[in-house]
Amino acid sequence: MLEKKLKLAPGRTVPMEDGRDWPEGGATVPVTLYIRRRIADGDLVEVGVKAPAAPVPTTTDSNTNDDAAAKAKNGGK
Repeated sequence: MLEKKLKLAPGRTVPMEDGRDWPEGGATVPVTLYIRRRIADGDLVEVGVKAPAAPVPTTTDSNTNDDAAAKAKNGGK
């Protein structure tokens, strides 16, 4: 069975599946239905998983945008 290291999300208090309190640093537990529900509800978060990086905005040439806007304004001419 798949296992993950999880900890309580900030401001959340839910017991471990066996009724014990979650350790401060988290615990490695099997991913059961109970654990999947706690993750889906936002009660538990993975330890050591970085948030996905935000996409880097691509810069566009302002002249190209101005030309496209002018063409759209003139009906594509």
